Amino acid sequence: MRKAWLPLTLLFLSTIAAAQEPQYFDEAAEKAHFNFRWDFLARYDDIYHLRFRPDIERGRFEFRPELDFQMSDRFLIGVRAIGDLGTDTNANNLRFFDNYHSRGATIERYYIEAKPGPLTIRAGAFGMPLVASEMLWDRDIQTPGLSLAWQLPAGGSTVTLAGAGFYGPQRNHDETRIWVAQSVWRMGDPDRFSLEAAVSYWHFEPENLDPAYVRQNYFELVNGQAEYVSNFHLGDLIFRLRFPVGPVPITLSLDGVHNFGARGEAVGDADAFEASVSAGRLGNPGDWRVFCTFQYVERDAVLGAYNTDDWWFHSWYRGVRTGVAVTIFPRVFVEGTLMFQRRLDLPGSLNRITVDVVKMF
Repeated sequence: MRKAWLPLTLLFLSTIAAAQEPQYFDEAAEKAHFNFRWDFLARYDDIYHLRFRPDIERGRFEFRPELDFQMSDRFLIGVRAIGDLGTDTNANNLRFFDNYHSRGATIERYYIEAKPGPLTIRAGAFGMPLVASEMLWDRDIQTPGLSLAWQLPAGGSTVTLAGAGFYGPQRNHDETRIWVAQSVWRMGDPDRFSLEAAVSYWHFEPENLDPAYVRQNYFELVNGQAEYVSNFHLGDLIFRLRFPVGPVPITLSLDGVHNFGARGEAVGDADAFEASVSAGRLGNPGDWRVFCTFQYVERDAVLGAYNTDDWWFHSWYRGVRTGVAVTIFPRVFVEGTLMFQRRLDLPGSLNRITVDVVKMF
């Protein structure tokens, strides 16, 4: 009986010894490599019931290729170009409250991203790295500057402390300075149940901004030029809840903004609110998504030069935007949206219909 146990004992001891042998060679790390990605937008856009100008019907095509050099899982260098072609000309962009150029091509992103430990650092020109709704910031606007984010564990949740400084050009050679401090608390599993809360302070210092970007904000004429009445020192609070109903993911979002820098006649026009709900997902053929967003934005609650142009007015309005999308090919979907928007000082509303064909990254 003892002889029967001897081979097993020797095998067990040799396994332990092998496990304790020092490793003279590091495990192979991920090799540096390039990643190429691209997306594409084809849009039909119809804006009607405009009060002071003819209705607008137009098309837009946009192509964005991006090349990333992934040196490791903690360091990346990225470059993205953008090419636009629209049926309207660049001369109409400011008149139509657009954030993009109808025709042209340029390099819009050039950045590095480093992740030493729990810290994420971005420098260059990159997409908005902070939690923000499009009521406050248009995702199509790039952010030249620097951002830092430090993620900390907090029991069964995480807290991310972030700060960023952006310096033009963002809007046609402007030199606006933007400073942001943010704290984000997250808990749960996004595929099951999760909650996200973000509180932020945004400090805008507009400089050499084209007067046309004043848009619906209060302004006064100084030496014949339109200048803002208010400063824009914004407090922003966002709550997002994600959960499934059967196989369908649901996202509920609430966003409130107050401008602590409102002055003079703008003091009573300094609040904004957004409520949004979406159901479904996109990406694989047959996937679908529906959404509905309500916004109420007072005249100087947000800086209209930088928020979304999917709505016609940039502040001083209330409205609803709803849409449905269906994935027809892998990473390709069709989306139709309908928007009703009314300026707060006017009785009637305008309507906007868009139909998009989108190839996702």
